[in-house]
Amino acid sequence: MALPSKKKLLVAGARGIVGRSTVNHFSKLKDCDVIGLSRSKSDFDAGIEWISVDLQNADDCKNKLADLKEITHICYSAVFEKDNVTAGWAQADHAEINLKMLRNLVENVEKNSPNLAHITLMQGTKAYGGHLGPFKMPARETDPRSMGPNFYYDQMDWLSEFQKNKKWSWTILRPQLVCGVALGSPLNIIAAIGTYAAISREVGIPLRFPGGAERIGEATDARLIARAVEWVGNNEIASNQIYNITNGDVYIWHYVWPRVAELFDMEYGSPQPMSLAKLMPENAKVWSRIIEKHSLKNYSLAELIPSWRFADYIFGYGQRPNPHHMSNIKIRKHGFADCIDTEEMILELLQEMQLLKVIPS
Repeated sequence: MALPSKKKLLVAGARGIVGRSTVNHFSKLKDCDVIGLSRSKSDFDAGIEWISVDLQNADDCKNKLADLKEITHICYSAVFEKDNVTAGWAQADHAEINLKMLRNLVENVEKNSPNLAHITLMQGTKAYGGHLGPFKMPARETDPRSMGPNFYYDQMDWLSEFQKNKKWSWTILRPQLVCGVALGSPLNIIAAIGTYAAISREVGIPLRFPGGAERIGEATDARLIARAVEWVGNNEIASNQIYNITNGDVYIWHYVWPRVAELFDMEYGSPQPMSLAKLMPENAKVWSRIIEKHSLKNYSLAELIPSWRFADYIFGYGQRPNPHHMSNIKIRKHGFADCIDTEEMILELLQEMQLLKVIPS
């Protein structure tokens, strides 16, 4: 379909890891206006219009999205997570809530914005059953589904059915361990690494990897995802397609950890498996001391890391080796071949959080 000369992108989940990077990327483009959407007000200076709305509330969506008349693109990265995070991933009500959120947004925007052209929906390796255990590797977009409940399947089924015979199209992106700068996200592994390192240094102990056995992993920089969102929204080949997307390399935590220790100017120690979900909340007072000592922004440990369960999961604490590898061949063949060095990414994002005075230098 023919688009207006200037696009208008609505970013749902704009305070999250993907959302924040997407807002920052698109707000620099001359041919695109950006609207950020989240349940809470913006916690960063994006210089864009912002809508605070509860996507779980149909009436709130109907009222607050009624004036969105010129949306051409949607990046949907909003997600509901339970307090226990990883345990909620296979629960039926978790899937039901996440489907309802997507429906509340898309149905209202489509009704009010006749020039809607494209929707990008974020997923991940849960689409391959990564939260259940090892899966066939490398995972490909055509692989069969795993046992549900799984809100990825529900959202995809609904979106593809709702889109039939419509002028707009959709694309699903499936990144792996998304990394970026976002405050208060239970899925922000960069914040977890930074606060864990800072607390270890403050109490005078070496930086020890707290996870399980050595394994090879993949990650995806949120900045890379933002560029992919631009690409899929501008290229017909991406219409109604699913793409795996990662940085293009692999990493092993045991080799990343010494570089993190060097960044924080502290000693690196041998790995020591421990549950951060059990130990780190007990160090809230140490974190408060760090805030005062380094004049950091006043985010409590619980505000910065609402749950450490995700960190335990990503570091492999208490798990058998469970590598997750995906094939990126499809998206590369279709024309998107950007890549980022994962170890460099981790250090860059930690330094960005230091510059923002969220974690200490």
